[in-house]
Amino acid sequence: MVLKPGESTIVESSVFMMHEGMDGPHNFAVHLKTNDPANPDLIVNVLSNWIP
Repeated sequence: MVLKPGESTIVESSVFMMHEGMDGPHNFAVHLKTNDPANPDLIVNVLSNWIP
């Protein structure tokens, strides 16, 4: 996907798989590769507190 300056989009993910024993707070780092020379690897932190 290519976005022009000023454009935006929604990024969805379903890779956060939790299972028994993983309850509690988590901090996932999602790396978004970009063509921005000043920020080629944009890191978005996803914070969660999983309750089984």
